[in-house]
Amino acid sequence: MSFGDKNVRKGVRSFADGKEYAAQAGTGALLNPRVDTTFKAMLTRNTSEAKAALKSFLEAATERKIAKWELRPNDLPVSFVGQRGVSCDISCEFDDGLSADIEMQAFNQEYDYGKRAEYQVSRLEATYLKRGESWEKAPVVYQISILNFIYDFKGGAKSDEEKRPSPVSRFAMRTKDGKCLSNTLNIVFVELPKVYGLEESLDTNTALENWAIFLKDADNPDKKDIIDKLTCKEKGLMEAQKSLSSVSTDMDLWWAEYRQEIYERDRISSIEAATKKGLAKGYEEGLSKGITEGISKGMKEGISKGMKDGLSKGRSEGIKEKAISLAKKYMSMGHSAKEAAEFAEIDESLLL
Repeated sequence: MSFGDKNVRKGVRSFADGKEYAAQAGTGALLNPRVDTTFKAMLTRNTSEAKAALKSFLEAATERKIAKWELRPNDLPVSFVGQRGVSCDISCEFDDGLSADIEMQAFNQEYDYGKRAEYQVSRLEATYLKRGESWEKAPVVYQISILNFIYDFKGGAKSDEEKRPSPVSRFAMRTKDGKCLSNTLNIVFVELPKVYGLEESLDTNTALENWAIFLKDADNPDKKDIIDKLTCKEKGLMEAQKSLSSVSTDMDLWWAEYRQEIYERDRISSIEAATKKGLAKGYEEGLSKGITEGISKGMKEGISKGMKDGLSKGRSEGIKEKAISLAKKYMSMGHSAKEAAEFAEIDESLLL
């Protein structure tokens, strides 16, 4: 989940401390469904609303009717760790009798997410095909990711006539001319920043596009009218709204959101600080090195290379320093060095 965007309504700076922030549990305010712990709690708690919402979401994502399903949770919905991703595995059977295994992933890392998704969907397939079974036993698998950033790939337009990109992208193994191989491995991306403009076409959007609107704006009071229209229109989204309202009374989930927001803001700040430091250091070192190299290799080439080398080195050093500082701050809150190292994603030896 990215907290550095306009989706943030209840920024921690508006509250004196975490206790005051968590007190929103009793005010009727809604948790942010783009936060991993909330997303999972909303869809996987043992309530009729959560079960109905999850079934609706799965059918929207797979574009198939589901006869029955079984959730295999791989961690508690209210747990908080330093990672920014929570996943859950699901086995289901479609109404035509075909079985499928699904991994839902709420994640926000802006690296080559495409390769990660390909690895995850192939791992999921390998997990459920037992040794000695025929290839016909290989289940259909889906890797579904909610992305609070834009994945940079060419395509995604709703149609040739309509250039506005859809937040939903579907991937499968096909030939260059579009012929499907076996339709076994399926990847679905829902890119929330692409939701803009879809509020005007609720009746013609796909079910998953309307789910994307809900996930992006369910906690935004300024979008209440749109969310009300969605929940009146689609029962699955109505149940999701009920489930979100229910889990929003859980103070533990508000604490999880608070800690995650603090973590995300510190992470974003560290990147920005490291970038500024790297730019300054890179410019200084690059200018000096560039002038020297420019005498023999040409002024333009030397300055460019020196600035690039300096910028890379400065950014790396700045991020490392900020991560260590963040880990020490976490230790001051009573956590062990190991927990702090995991939280800041650094080697524990840097804190000893």
